[in-house]
Amino acid sequence: MSGFVKEQMAEAQKRFAALQSEAEKALKVWVARGQELQATTAKKASRVGNEVLKKAESFQSRVIQAAGVATQGQIRALNRELKALSKKLDALIEKKPVTKPDARA
Repeated sequence: MSGFVKEQMAEAQKRFAALQSEAEKALKVWVARGQELQATTAKKASRVGNEVLKKAESFQSRVIQAAGVATQGQIRALNRELKALSKKLDALIEKKPVTKPDARA
């Protein structure tokens, strides 16, 4: 009987080793699939995030435009134009002869 038990134990250990090997292979497959899914999901999330950001910026621009508020670019352009006009005005003032007030009183 002891030989029978030893034989059954050896057979059970072989089956256990085979099951363990199959389980490790399956686990590796699942880990690889999980990593692929994670990479794909991260790419999709990044793409969707970029699209949402672009749409939000577009919406913000439309709201600002509808409200009549100047954008930073428009303010910079106006400042450049004001500086140019100020320089021209200063040049005209410097060229204008100084006139004495009339003493008609």
